[in-house]
Amino acid sequence: MNEKTLESNNIRTMELIGVDDWSRPVYKCIETGILYKDITLGSDNPDLYSCSNDFEGEPGFPINYDLEIHFKETVNQINPKDRFNYQLLGRLKSDCEYYLGYGNRNVKNMWANNEKEQIEKMKELYNSFSDNEKPEWLTYEQILQYEKLIINN
Repeated sequence: MNEKTLESNNIRTMELIGVDDWSRPVYKCIETGILYKDITLGSDNPDLYSCSNDFEGEPGFPINYDLEIHFKETVNQINPKDRFNYQLLGRLKSDCEYYLGYGNRNVKNMWANNEKEQIEKMKELYNSFSDNEKPEWLTYEQILQYEKLIINN
């Protein structure tokens, strides 16, 4: 093995593929295909942990920092000013799941304390993102389904 091959084996390129339900950015290593989560929730200094190659899996072990890590710029890259809106949308989605399940349809378990306002805020946030920034973990159709189950039920 030549010196250039050895050097390239120590480089890992991470591509952002989305944000999980806990607002943790999820990266895929281009060289290995392994998924990693940023436990700093998208700070300027990501702290990457493996997640058993499960997008919604729990962070396990830290990445080997003897490796040189590069982050690929992608059209899905989260704009720092939009990070809060992604997190809030994730929170609203989680509230809806809880409301429909163990929350026993209690409106006090919702961020907005009002079913209609909760759904309207979700639509507003979702529509605030451009097509290439929309979250992969929630579709507009899913928001409409929450609306049907929560308001029209």
